[in-house]
Amino acid sequence: MSEWPLVAFTLFVQSSVGVVIFSALFFCHLEKSLGNQRASLAMKPVLLTGAVLGCLGLLASTLHMGYPWNAFHALRHISTSWLSREIVFAAVYLGALCLYTLFVLIKGRMNRSILALIGLLGLIDIYCMASLYFSTAMMTWMHVNTYILFFAAVFAAGSAIALGLTALRVKSVIDGTTAVRIVATALGLIFLAVAVRMAAQPFFLEWLSETAQNSDAITFPHSPLTAYATTSGLRIIAGALSISGILFLGFSLMRMRNTVLTSGLPVILSGSLLVFAGEVLNRFAFFIVK
Repeated sequence: MSEWPLVAFTLFVQSSVGVVIFSALFFCHLEKSLGNQRASLAMKPVLLTGAVLGCLGLLASTLHMGYPWNAFHALRHISTSWLSREIVFAAVYLGALCLYTLFVLIKGRMNRSILALIGLLGLIDIYCMASLYFSTAMMTWMHVNTYILFFAAVFAAGSAIALGLTALRVKSVIDGTTAVRIVATALGLIFLAVAVRMAAQPFFLEWLSETAQNSDAITFPHSPLTAYATTSGLRIIAGALSISGILFLGFSLMRMRNTVLTSGLPVILSGSLLVFAGEVLNRFAFFIVK
């Protein structure tokens, strides 16, 4: 599929930002029960994964450019170009994340405030990324739905990855109360992200229908409703995967409670995988335009 570099670029960077944000949230819970040193040791691989995802996303972004070095010329238009702003904030975010990850790996101590600040830089980058696609002449992207999809992926895909990795790292070293808090935090934000994304779709479809009929501007695709309909199967499967993942996580939390990260670990990992798979299919549905 020709869309995969864009899927990888956007989803990996958004997942990276989500992993950083949830690393900060989970670290807050772990630091209270384990202390800074042990909590930092547990979260090192999670933070490293966030940095690797960000770098992979940056690498994927070069694969859909005719000449990647042209990206440097875009920096001259930062005052008017969302592409320039996205490049700048991506560089700032990834630079800060990689440097801080290296510091944590060497020193073995984390600071939740610094993690939160890096996560904020990442959210600004995601806003610039969404604005870049929103500002194109692609009608299926020219709606607030683009912002919703991108930020939902931050909290759904990022949370799923961070939860799965954290569960593997801390399953045998934390108390049941902390385990419940970690899973509940992830579940609550995944549910909110998926719910907002799904609730926005009818409004987006109504806007698309009205705009396609009333607009005289030249936009692509020429038949946006038809183009949107061609990906309905992908979006239905993606929604089913996301809902299934949420149900898995909710089931493990309700039935296993304090053993949610021990006895319930297979269910947690399965739910996280389903949520992430749903985000992958949603992203393909976004970029496939026929």
